[in-house]
Amino acid sequence: MRAKWNGRIGAILLVCLAGAGCREPTPEPTPLGAEMEREMRLATPTVGGPTQELSVPKDPADIVAPVEAALKESGIRVVQTGRSDPSRWLLGKSLADRRVLVLILPVYPGRSTVKVTVEGADNLTRELMRHLTSAIDRQVR
Repeated sequence: MRAKWNGRIGAILLVCLAGAGCREPTPEPTPLGAEMEREMRLATPTVGGPTQELSVPKDPADIVAPVEAALKESGIRVVQTGRSDPSRWLLGKSLADRRVLVLILPVYPGRSTVKVTVEGADNLTRELMRHLTSAIDRQVR
């Protein structure tokens, strides 16, 4: 009887060990795949919701630090930053788990537009938008 149990346990152990060694190997990243991944990280994310624009008499490089400070002051954690060809952007998460996108676009040398988009369509979204745009306006000027 004991030999039967030892045989069964040995067979189960052998099947488990064979199954553990039969996994698919992880593919090595190709140069094309790495390039596509880099381009995806640089692409500007999209956020659906109300948008408000501010006109600022500064270059985009001079606006990024005050916008980050305004986001932090408003309780928004910056999740991702990036830059597309002419613009810079910051993606954040609010305390209410709403995504916030701030896009900084150059208009002409010495003037930029800050476009703020907050995810959602309710009173909380409008209040967050109003508070955030006033904080950005105060920090940038």
